[in-house]
Amino acid sequence: MTVLRSGGIAPVRVKPEDAPCKEVIWRGDDIDMSKLPILRLNPLDGTKTTAFLEGRFICAPAISKPSAEGRNVSYHRFEITSANAGSVWVFRGTGDARSMEEFWGAKIDDPSSTWKPEAGRPFPTAFVIGLPPDFILAGANAALPYNNNDFATIGGLRGEPVRMIKCETIDVDVPADAEIVIEGVYHPFKWAKQGRFASFNGFYDESRRRPVFDVTAITMRRKPIYQHVHIGRPLNETNNIAAFFRGVRVYNDLKAVLPNVVDVYVDPSAGCGFTVHVKIDKKRIGEPKLAMMRAYTALQGFCKHVFVYDKDIDIRDPHERDWALAHRFMADRDLTIVPNVLGMNIDPLAQGNMGMPAKLGVYDGHDEVLLNTRAFMGVDCTVPMGLKVMERVTPDPEVEARVDKIWAAEFATRNGI
Repeated sequence: MTVLRSGGIAPVRVKPEDAPCKEVIWRGDDIDMSKLPILRLNPLDGTKTTAFLEGRFICAPAISKPSAEGRNVSYHRFEITSANAGSVWVFRGTGDARSMEEFWGAKIDDPSSTWKPEAGRPFPTAFVIGLPPDFILAGANAALPYNNNDFATIGGLRGEPVRMIKCETIDVDVPADAEIVIEGVYHPFKWAKQGRFASFNGFYDESRRRPVFDVTAITMRRKPIYQHVHIGRPLNETNNIAAFFRGVRVYNDLKAVLPNVVDVYVDPSAGCGFTVHVKIDKKRIGEPKLAMMRAYTALQGFCKHVFVYDKDIDIRDPHERDWALAHRFMADRDLTIVPNVLGMNIDPLAQGNMGMPAKLGVYDGHDEVLLNTRAFMGVDCTVPMGLKVMERVTPDPEVEARVDKIWAAEFATRNGI
Protein backbone atom coordinates (compact mmCIF):
# COMPACT_ATOMS: atom_id res chain seq x y z
CA MET A 1 0.00 0.00 0.00
CA THR A 2 2.95 2.31 -0.38
CA VAL A 3 1.16 3.62 -3.50
CA LEU A 4 -1.12 5.59 -1.17
CA ARG A 5 1.95 7.62 -0.17
CA SER A 6 3.42 8.02 -3.67
CA GLY A 7 2.40 10.03 -6.71
CA GLY A 8 1.02 6.95 -8.41
CA ILE A 9 0.61 6.80 -12.19
CA ALA A 10 -1.00 9.75 -13.98
CA PRO A 11 -4.25 9.06 -15.86
CA VAL A 12 -4.58 9.35 -19.63
CA ARG A 13 -7.42 10.89 -21.64
CA VAL A 14 -8.89 8.85 -24.50
CA LYS A 15 -11.04 9.79 -27.49
CA PRO A 16 -14.86 9.60 -27.21
CA GLU A 17 -14.99 6.73 -29.70
CA ASP A 18 -12.72 4.76 -27.35
CA ALA A 19 -14.87 5.38 -24.26
CA PRO A 20 -17.56 2.71 -23.64
CA CYS A 21 -19.38 5.04 -21.22
CA LYS A 22 -20.27 7.29 -24.21
CA GLU A 23 -22.19 4.66 -26.20
CA VAL A 24 -25.55 6.09 -25.05
CA ILE A 25 -26.09 9.76 -24.10
CA TRP A 26 -29.20 11.26 -22.49
CA ARG A 27 -29.66 15.03 -22.45
CA GLY A 28 -32.53 17.40 -21.75
CA ASP A 29 -35.93 15.69 -21.75
CA ASP A 30 -34.30 12.30 -22.30
CA ILE A 31 -32.92 12.34 -18.75
CA ASP A 32 -35.03 10.05 -16.58
CA MET A 33 -33.40 8.40 -13.58
CA SER A 34 -36.47 6.24 -12.99
CA LYS A 35 -35.24 4.13 -15.91
CA LEU A 36 -32.22 3.09 -13.81
CA PRO A 37 -32.63 0.13 -11.39
CA ILE A 38 -32.04 2.27 -8.31
CA LEU A 39 -32.46 0.30 -5.07
CA ARG A 40 -34.15 0.84 -1.75
CA LEU A 41 -31.75 -0.81 0.69
CA ASN A 42 -33.47 -0.68 4.07
CA PRO A 43 -37.13 -0.54 5.21
CA LEU A 44 -37.15 3.04 6.53
CA ASP A 45 -34.89 4.65 3.92
CA GLY A 46 -36.46 7.87 2.68
CA THR A 47 -39.77 7.23 4.43
CA LYS A 48 -42.37 9.97 3.90
CA THR A 49 -39.98 12.34 2.22
CA THR A 50 -40.54 12.08 -1.50
CA ALA A 51 -43.21 10.78 -3.83
CA PHE A 52 -40.73 10.09 -6.65
CA LEU A 53 -38.86 6.78 -6.23
CA GLU A 54 -39.44 6.98 -2.48
CA GLY A 55 -36.52 5.77 -0.45
CA ARG A 56 -34.28 4.94 -3.40
CA PHE A 57 -30.67 6.09 -3.22
CA ILE A 58 -27.70 5.93 -5.55
CA CYS A 59 -24.62 5.01 -3.49
CA ALA A 60 -21.64 5.50 -5.77
CA PRO A 61 -18.33 7.32 -6.24
CA ALA A 62 -18.65 11.04 -6.95
CA ILE A 63 -15.88 12.74 -8.94
CA SER A 64 -15.03 16.43 -8.65
CA LYS A 65 -12.17 18.73 -9.60
CA PRO A 66 -11.08 20.77 -6.56
CA SER A 67 -8.18 22.39 -8.44
CA ALA A 68 -6.21 22.25 -11.67
CA GLU A 69 -4.13 19.39 -10.24
CA GLY A 70 -6.54 17.74 -7.82
CA ARG A 71 -9.05 15.04 -8.74
CA ASN A 72 -11.27 13.94 -5.87
CA VAL A 73 -13.10 10.62 -5.73
CA SER A 74 -15.49 10.45 -2.78
CA TYR A 75 -18.46 8.26 -1.94
CA HIS A 76 -21.92 9.73 -1.42
CA ARG A 77 -25.55 8.81 -1.16
CA PHE A 78 -27.84 10.51 -3.64
CA GLU A 79 -31.60 10.40 -3.02
CA ILE A 80 -33.64 10.63 -6.21
CA THR A 81 -36.38 13.29 -5.91
CA SER A 82 -37.29 13.76 -9.58
CA ALA A 83 -36.38 12.45 -13.01
CA ASN A 84 -33.38 14.78 -13.17
CA ALA A 85 -32.53 15.85 -9.61
CA GLY A 86 -31.94 14.71 -6.06
CA SER A 87 -30.31 15.60 -2.77
CA VAL A 88 -26.78 14.47 -1.88
CA TRP A 89 -25.31 13.83 1.57
CA VAL A 90 -22.44 16.33 1.58
CA PHE A 91 -21.40 17.79 4.91
CA ARG A 92 -18.66 20.03 6.21
CA GLY A 93 -15.33 18.37 6.85
CA THR A 94 -15.40 16.16 3.75
CA GLY A 95 -13.25 16.72 0.67
CA ASP A 96 -16.23 17.58 -1.50
CA ALA A 97 -17.53 20.11 1.00
CA ARG A 98 -14.11 21.75 1.20
CA SER A 99 -13.96 21.91 -2.60
CA MET A 100 -17.37 23.59 -2.69
CA GLU A 101 -16.39 26.10 -0.03
CA GLU A 102 -13.25 27.08 -1.93
CA PHE A 103 -15.16 27.18 -5.21
CA TRP A 104 -17.92 29.41 -3.82
CA GLY A 105 -15.82 31.34 -1.30
CA ALA A 106 -18.09 30.53 1.64
CA LYS A 107 -18.84 27.78 4.10
CA ILE A 108 -21.72 25.46 3.34
CA ASP A 109 -24.33 24.92 6.08
CA ASP A 110 -23.23 28.12 7.82
CA PRO A 111 -25.74 30.94 8.45
CA SER A 112 -22.93 33.38 9.16
CA SER A 113 -21.73 33.28 5.54
CA THR A 114 -22.40 36.66 3.95
CA TRP A 115 -22.15 35.79 0.24
CA LYS A 116 -25.31 35.78 -1.85
CA PRO A 117 -26.69 33.11 -4.18
CA GLU A 118 -26.14 35.13 -7.34
CA ALA A 119 -22.43 35.39 -6.52
CA GLY A 120 -21.94 31.65 -6.72
CA ARG A 121 -21.32 29.41 -9.72
CA PRO A 122 -22.64 25.87 -10.18
CA PHE A 123 -20.23 23.29 -8.76
CA PRO A 124 -19.75 20.39 -11.22
CA THR A 125 -19.67 16.76 -10.10
CA ALA A 126 -20.22 13.38 -11.75
CA PHE A 127 -21.56 10.21 -10.11
CA VAL A 128 -20.03 7.11 -11.65
CA ILE A 129 -21.65 3.67 -11.48
CA GLY A 130 -19.91 0.46 -12.45
CA LEU A 131 -16.19 0.75 -11.75
CA PRO A 132 -13.37 -1.70 -11.00
CA PRO A 133 -12.89 -2.45 -7.28
CA ASP A 134 -9.82 -0.21 -7.00
CA PHE A 135 -12.00 2.91 -7.40
CA ILE A 136 -14.34 1.92 -4.59
CA LEU A 137 -11.51 0.63 -2.41
CA ALA A 138 -8.79 3.24 -2.74
CA GLY A 139 -10.35 6.26 -4.41
CA ALA A 140 -13.58 6.62 -2.50
CA ASN A 141 -12.73 5.12 0.89
CA ALA A 142 -9.01 5.57 1.60
CA ALA A 143 -9.25 9.05 3.19
CA LEU A 144 -6.57 10.33 0.83
CA PRO A 145 -5.12 13.82 1.34
CA TYR A 146 -7.18 16.76 0.14
CA ASN A 147 -6.34 17.96 -3.39
CA ASN A 148 -4.74 14.61 -4.17
CA ASN A 149 -5.05 13.29 -7.73
CA ASP A 150 -6.99 10.19 -6.76
CA PHE A 151 -6.86 8.83 -10.32
CA ALA A 152 -3.07 8.78 -10.15
CA THR A 153 -3.27 6.90 -6.86
CA ILE A 154 -5.65 4.35 -8.39
CA GLY A 155 -3.37 4.03 -11.40
CA GLY A 156 -0.47 3.27 -9.10
CA LEU A 157 -2.55 0.67 -7.30
CA ARG A 158 -3.42 -1.16 -10.52
CA GLY A 159 -0.01 -0.61 -12.14
CA GLU A 160 -1.28 1.22 -15.23
CA PRO A 161 -2.90 4.60 -15.99
CA VAL A 162 -6.65 5.06 -15.63
CA ARG A 163 -8.34 5.79 -18.97
CA MET A 164 -10.32 9.03 -18.66
CA ILE A 165 -12.80 10.95 -20.81
CA LYS A 166 -14.25 14.43 -20.39
CA CYS A 167 -17.92 14.75 -19.45
CA GLU A 168 -20.49 16.02 -21.96
CA THR A 169 -21.82 18.99 -19.98
CA ILE A 170 -19.32 19.75 -17.19
CA ASP A 171 -15.56 20.23 -16.90
CA VAL A 172 -14.87 16.95 -15.10
CA ASP A 173 -13.07 13.85 -16.38
CA VAL A 174 -14.53 10.43 -15.61
CA PRO A 175 -13.33 6.85 -16.16
CA ALA A 176 -13.90 5.95 -19.80
CA ASP A 177 -14.69 2.33 -18.91
CA ALA A 178 -17.49 3.11 -16.45
CA GLU A 179 -20.93 1.57 -16.90
CA ILE A 180 -23.02 4.71 -16.17
CA VAL A 181 -22.06 8.35 -15.61
CA ILE A 182 -24.49 10.90 -14.12
CA GLU A 183 -23.28 14.45 -14.78
CA GLY A 184 -24.61 17.45 -12.92
CA VAL A 185 -24.09 20.50 -10.74
CA TYR A 186 -24.75 21.80 -7.25
CA HIS A 187 -26.10 25.36 -6.98
CA PRO A 188 -25.26 27.55 -3.96
CA PHE A 189 -28.19 27.94 -1.56
CA LYS A 190 -30.26 25.29 -3.36
CA TRP A 191 -31.21 22.69 -0.78
CA ALA A 192 -33.77 19.96 -0.20
CA LYS A 193 -34.81 17.78 2.71
CA GLN A 194 -33.18 14.39 2.30
CA GLY A 195 -34.99 11.38 3.70
CA ARG A 196 -33.78 9.05 6.43
CA PHE A 197 -31.10 6.56 5.50
CA ALA A 198 -29.57 3.53 7.18
CA SER A 199 -25.97 4.63 7.69
CA PHE A 200 -22.92 2.38 7.98
CA ASN A 201 -22.86 3.07 11.74
CA GLY A 202 -26.02 0.98 12.22
CA PHE A 203 -28.44 3.86 12.82
CA TYR A 204 -31.00 5.57 10.63
CA ASP A 205 -29.87 9.14 10.00
CA GLU A 206 -32.60 11.68 10.52
CA SER A 207 -34.00 13.64 7.61
CA ARG A 208 -31.76 16.64 7.00
CA ARG A 209 -31.34 19.48 4.56
CA ARG A 210 -28.77 18.65 1.87
CA PRO A 211 -27.50 20.21 -1.38
CA VAL A 212 -29.60 19.60 -4.50
CA PHE A 213 -27.84 17.92 -7.41
CA ASP A 214 -29.28 18.83 -10.82
CA VAL A 215 -28.55 16.25 -13.50
CA THR A 216 -27.35 17.72 -16.80
CA ALA A 217 -26.60 14.50 -18.70
CA ILE A 218 -26.42 10.72 -18.30
CA THR A 219 -24.05 8.63 -20.40
CA MET A 220 -23.67 4.84 -20.36
CA ARG A 221 -22.78 1.67 -22.18
CA ARG A 222 -25.36 0.13 -24.49
CA LYS A 223 -26.04 -2.63 -21.98
CA PRO A 224 -24.82 -1.21 -18.68
CA ILE A 225 -24.44 -3.15 -15.45
CA TYR A 226 -25.83 -1.29 -12.42
CA GLN A 227 -23.30 -1.71 -9.61
CA HIS A 228 -24.23 -1.02 -6.01
CA VAL A 229 -22.47 -1.28 -2.64
CA HIS A 230 -24.73 -2.15 0.28
CA ILE A 231 -24.93 0.23 3.23
CA GLY A 232 -26.76 -0.45 6.47
CA ARG A 233 -26.32 -2.30 9.73
CA PRO A 234 -22.71 -3.45 10.34
CA LEU A 235 -21.06 -5.52 9.19
CA ASN A 236 -21.60 -4.69 5.55
CA GLU A 237 -19.66 -4.09 2.35
CA THR A 238 -19.05 -0.42 3.08
CA ASN A 239 -17.63 -1.04 6.55
CA ASN A 240 -15.15 -3.67 5.43
CA ILE A 241 -13.97 -1.65 2.43
CA ALA A 242 -13.61 1.67 4.24
CA ALA A 243 -12.04 0.20 7.39
CA PHE A 244 -9.27 -1.54 5.47
CA PHE A 245 -8.10 1.53 3.57
CA ARG A 246 -8.53 3.90 6.49
CA GLY A 247 -6.21 1.57 8.36
CA VAL A 248 -3.67 1.99 5.56
CA ARG A 249 -4.02 5.77 5.80
CA VAL A 250 -3.44 5.76 9.56
CA TYR A 251 -0.47 3.39 9.24
CA ASN A 252 1.22 5.57 6.63
CA ASP A 253 0.69 8.75 8.65
CA LEU A 254 1.96 7.11 11.83
CA LYS A 255 5.00 5.60 10.13
CA ALA A 256 6.10 9.06 9.04
CA VAL A 257 6.49 10.26 12.64
CA LEU A 258 6.78 6.99 14.56
CA PRO A 259 8.93 4.51 12.60
CA ASN A 260 8.47 1.80 15.22
CA VAL A 261 4.72 1.45 14.57
CA VAL A 262 4.12 -2.24 13.79
CA ASP A 263 0.48 -2.52 12.75
CA VAL A 264 -2.82 -0.63 12.59
CA TYR A 265 -6.29 -2.15 12.67
CA VAL A 266 -9.44 -0.12 12.05
CA ASP A 267 -12.43 -2.02 13.41
CA PRO A 268 -15.09 -2.25 10.65
CA SER A 269 -17.87 -2.90 13.16
CA ALA A 270 -17.09 0.32 15.07
CA GLY A 271 -17.86 3.02 12.54
CA CYS A 272 -15.05 1.89 10.17
CA GLY A 273 -12.82 4.60 11.58
CA PHE A 274 -14.38 5.59 14.92
CA THR A 275 -12.19 3.04 16.76
CA VAL A 276 -8.54 2.43 15.82
CA HIS A 277 -6.12 -0.10 17.30
CA VAL A 278 -2.36 0.56 17.01
CA LYS A 279 0.57 -1.77 17.77
CA ILE A 280 4.00 -0.23 18.43
CA ASP A 281 7.47 -1.39 19.47
CA LYS A 282 7.65 1.15 22.27
CA LYS A 283 11.07 2.75 22.74
CA ARG A 284 10.31 5.96 24.65
CA ILE A 285 7.81 7.41 27.11
CA GLY A 286 5.16 9.39 25.24
CA GLU A 287 5.07 7.31 22.07
CA PRO A 288 1.61 5.86 22.79
CA LYS A 289 0.15 9.35 23.15
CA LEU A 290 1.88 10.45 19.94
CA ALA A 291 0.27 7.48 18.19
CA MET A 292 -3.14 8.45 19.57
CA MET A 293 -2.97 12.04 18.36
CA ARG A 294 -1.59 11.16 14.94
CA ALA A 295 -4.23 8.49 14.37
CA TYR A 296 -6.94 11.01 15.20
CA THR A 297 -5.66 13.64 12.76
CA ALA A 298 -5.03 11.07 10.00
CA LEU A 299 -8.75 10.40 9.62
CA GLN A 300 -9.84 14.04 9.58
CA GLY A 301 -12.36 13.88 12.41
CA PHE A 302 -13.55 10.31 11.86
CA CYS A 303 -11.46 8.83 14.67
CA LYS A 304 -13.05 8.80 18.13
CA HIS A 305 -11.14 6.14 20.12
CA VAL A 306 -7.52 4.96 19.79
CA PHE A 307 -6.09 1.98 21.67
CA VAL A 308 -2.30 1.50 21.67
CA TYR A 309 -0.66 -1.88 22.41
CA ASP A 310 2.80 -3.44 22.70
CA LYS A 311 4.35 -5.43 19.85
CA ASP A 312 3.48 -8.80 21.43
CA ILE A 313 -0.28 -8.20 21.14
CA ASP A 314 -2.24 -9.37 18.10
CA ILE A 315 -4.45 -6.31 17.64
CA ARG A 316 -6.70 -8.16 15.20
CA ASP A 317 -7.66 -10.67 17.90
CA PRO A 318 -10.31 -9.25 20.30
CA HIS A 319 -9.22 -11.68 23.04
CA GLU A 320 -5.64 -10.38 22.87
CA ARG A 321 -6.88 -6.78 22.94
CA ASP A 322 -9.09 -7.45 25.96
CA TRP A 323 -6.21 -9.18 27.77
CA ALA A 324 -3.95 -6.15 27.25
CA LEU A 325 -6.70 -3.77 28.36
CA ALA A 326 -7.29 -5.79 31.52
CA HIS A 327 -3.64 -6.23 32.51
CA ARG A 328 -1.67 -3.27 31.10
CA PHE A 329 -4.06 -0.33 31.33
CA MET A 330 -4.63 1.74 34.47
CA ALA A 331 -7.35 4.36 34.11
CA ASP A 332 -5.80 7.06 36.32
CA ARG A 333 -2.50 6.85 34.42
CA ASP A 334 -3.17 5.63 30.88
CA LEU A 335 -6.41 7.32 29.82
CA THR A 336 -6.36 10.45 27.65
CA ILE A 337 -9.57 12.40 27.00
CA VAL A 338 -9.73 15.49 24.80
CA PRO A 339 -13.14 17.22 24.84
CA ASN A 340 -14.70 19.27 22.04
CA VAL A 341 -12.65 17.98 19.12
CA LEU A 342 -13.84 17.94 15.53
CA GLY A 343 -16.44 15.22 15.07
CA MET A 344 -18.69 13.75 12.40
CA ASN A 345 -22.41 14.34 12.15
CA ILE A 346 -22.89 10.64 11.45
CA ASP A 347 -21.90 9.98 15.08
CA PRO A 348 -25.23 9.79 16.94
CA LEU A 349 -23.62 11.11 20.14
CA ALA A 350 -21.89 14.10 18.56
CA GLN A 351 -23.10 17.50 19.70
CA GLY A 352 -26.32 18.26 17.86
CA ASN A 353 -27.47 14.65 17.42
CA MET A 354 -29.96 12.57 19.44
CA GLY A 355 -30.93 15.44 21.73
CA MET A 356 -27.38 16.45 22.60
CA PRO A 357 -27.08 20.23 23.07
CA ALA A 358 -25.91 22.19 20.07
CA LYS A 359 -25.63 25.74 18.86
CA LEU A 360 -28.37 26.27 16.29
CA GLY A 361 -28.85 28.92 13.66
CA VAL A 362 -31.51 29.68 11.09
CA TYR A 363 -30.40 29.37 7.50
CA ASP A 364 -32.81 29.91 4.61
CA GLY A 365 -35.73 29.15 6.94
CA HIS A 366 -34.24 25.93 8.35
CA ASP A 367 -32.56 25.09 11.64
CA GLU A 368 -28.99 24.02 11.09
CA VAL A 369 -26.43 22.62 13.52
CA LEU A 370 -23.30 24.75 13.70
CA LEU A 371 -21.51 22.84 16.43
CA ASN A 372 -20.68 19.20 15.73
CA THR A 373 -18.04 18.12 18.19
CA ARG A 374 -17.35 15.17 20.45
CA ALA A 375 -14.77 13.86 22.90
CA PHE A 376 -11.69 11.94 21.80
CA MET A 377 -10.39 9.05 23.93
CA GLY A 378 -6.95 7.48 23.84
CA VAL A 379 -6.21 4.30 25.79
CA ASP A 380 -2.59 3.27 26.48
CA CYS A 381 -2.51 -0.53 26.81
CA THR A 382 1.30 -0.74 26.78
CA VAL A 383 3.58 -1.76 29.64
CA PRO A 384 5.00 1.35 31.38
CA MET A 385 8.67 1.96 30.62
CA GLY A 386 10.99 0.48 33.24
CA LEU A 387 8.26 -1.50 34.95
CA LYS A 388 9.22 -5.07 35.84
CA VAL A 389 6.26 -7.28 34.98
CA MET A 390 5.63 -10.98 35.30
CA GLU A 391 6.63 -13.03 32.29
CA ARG A 392 3.72 -13.65 29.94
CA VAL A 393 2.69 -17.27 29.40
CA THR A 394 3.15 -18.43 25.82
CA PRO A 395 2.71 -21.91 24.32
CA ASP A 396 5.74 -24.06 23.57
CA PRO A 397 6.37 -23.54 19.83
CA GLU A 398 7.38 -27.18 19.31
CA VAL A 399 4.19 -28.41 20.96
CA GLU A 400 2.12 -25.96 18.90
CA ALA A 401 3.72 -27.24 15.71
CA ARG A 402 3.05 -30.86 16.65
CA VAL A 403 -0.59 -30.14 17.52
CA ASP A 404 -1.11 -28.29 14.24
CA LYS A 405 0.39 -31.23 12.35
CA ILE A 406 -1.83 -33.75 14.14
CA TRP A 407 -4.99 -31.72 13.51
CA ALA A 408 -4.08 -31.19 9.86
CA ALA A 409 -3.66 -34.95 9.39
CA GLU A 410 -6.94 -35.66 11.21
CA PHE A 411 -8.79 -33.11 9.08
CA ALA A 412 -7.37 -34.62 5.90
CA THR A 413 -8.36 -38.15 6.97
CA ARG A 414 -11.92 -37.18 7.90
CA ASN A 415 -12.47 -35.25 4.69
CA GLY A 416 -10.82 -37.75 2.37
CA ILE A 417 -8.07 -35.40 1.31
